[in-house]
Amino acid sequence: MTLPTTTPYDADRAAYSRETLARLALCSQAVDTARTASVLVATRNDVDTGLGGRASESLSLIRLAERTLVRAVVYERERGASWEDIGRYLELDPAEAEERFAPALAGWEEALETPCRLDPTGRRIVNLLPPGAHNPKGAVRDLDLWARRHLYINDRHPVSGGLSRSPAPHDLEGLIRVGEVRRFLGLLSGYLGQYLDNSAWDAIARGLEPTDDSVAAWYTHTIEGPAHTLRVRLAHARPHHSYEAVEPDTVSVVVTGSDDSALSLRVDTLLDVFGVTG
Repeated sequence: MTLPTTTPYDADRAAYSRETLARLALCSQAVDTARTASVLVATRNDVDTGLGGRASESLSLIRLAERTLVRAVVYERERGASWEDIGRYLELDPAEAEERFAPALAGWEEALETPCRLDPTGRRIVNLLPPGAHNPKGAVRDLDLWARRHLYINDRHPVSGGLSRSPAPHDLEGLIRVGEVRRFLGLLSGYLGQYLDNSAWDAIARGLEPTDDSVAAWYTHTIEGPAHTLRVRLAHARPHHSYEAVEPDTVSVVVTGSDDSALSLRVDTLLDVFGVTG
């Protein structure tokens, strides 16, 4: 059997410019670097760390910082920076800067042309685009939520707001087990000051039964509160491609309409709690 060399994110990615994809790759790499750096802040676990362990973590941080620099240079080139511009900040001659980052730029060009390929065994798809650029729609949502949690700025779109695409209310999505759907919707309704009674649940259960996310057959449940309205799309999860694996008895959930950062964080946390990793 020959696996397809396309992904479910190809169409979404086509809507983003090269510059935006490069910026999202830089954002994603910066988050990885920040997470590693944060490990070095707390001291509680020092006694559990082997001798030399903190030095090892610091070395990992340096390597991540180098990757962040590479992603930053790729982004700067995509937005029109010259090698003179880049070399000035890196204290390199333009020719030295170009030579240093030429392999990374070549890899970026290759990945844009061929986002994924089969591994040598022909059994697994390898994504060539860096995180952030591979699934930009999901990356924008995750990066905005991460920035709200950690940067403490009063901005609903701290990442997406500066991109070339206009920010829009995020779809918060995930997979949950079918047996947890009622409890999930009950808690979600409670966030908006509503109550999910038996009659409402019976209607949802009937609407959910014939759904199938692989053919875009969804059921939509609307939760109206005094300040916010959420639309919850539900469908039984099926593999979209022959190489995908989906756990049995799981439901795809997409929550739209949350344009409030505090509510978005609560919904996202709820999806994490109930979430099933595919």
